[in-house]
Amino acid sequence: MAVVSMELSKFLIDIRKEIEKDDLIRETVLPKAREAVRRCSESIKETHRGHYEAAEKLLGLAEEIIAQAREKIETSEYLKQTRILDTAYQELTEASNVLSILRDGKFTSPDIFNIPSRPYLTGLADTIGELRRAVLDLIRSEELERAEAILLKMEETLDELHGFDFPNALVPDLRRKCDIARNLIERTRGDLTMAIHQTKLTKELQEFKRRLTE
Repeated sequence: MAVVSMELSKFLIDIRKEIEKDDLIRETVLPKAREAVRRCSESIKETHRGHYEAAEKLLGLAEEIIAQAREKIETSEYLKQTRILDTAYQELTEASNVLSILRDGKFTSPDIFNIPSRPYLTGLADTIGELRRAVLDLIRSEELERAEAILLKMEETLDELHGFDFPNALVPDLRRKCDIARNLIERTRGDLTMAIHQTKLTKELQEFKRRLTE
């Protein structure tokens, strides 16, 4: 059978159109992803300030923005296979769990915000860093019992993530984030232990002085 010869440029036309369409979608999606990340960052700040209602509203905005981006991505077979929204999903995971843990002492399910499994796991690992910040704030305000409770949540999170001992190709970046989280937990435990000892020593000194004056 004879091979039909065609000009290369002719049968590349449709491929070019497809890629140009994907490029337009990508240029629309990326700013939305960045905006969602900003909203999540603002939500975390509000949570640390104790402004839980404001933090929740910002989470809602981030979810809406990500949903709009996801709707655009669904029109591209190529972009649907990429990790273009992973960072936004990770930040949403982090912000929602920081809020629910500090406000309610509970974790946020990925189903609530339609977060895919992989970025949910890596977002949980990132949550540990923000919980350390909360513990340090509680130490400064001498709320040591609450600080201990938050530390337990940090340890619980890492313990559960250790159960996902899969290659990096299956759960990208999780091992590295868990290594960082482990170090943060160790430092936090040391900081809290020192604060507890100092508080105990201060009380003992105060009691000693009281006895001397009697």
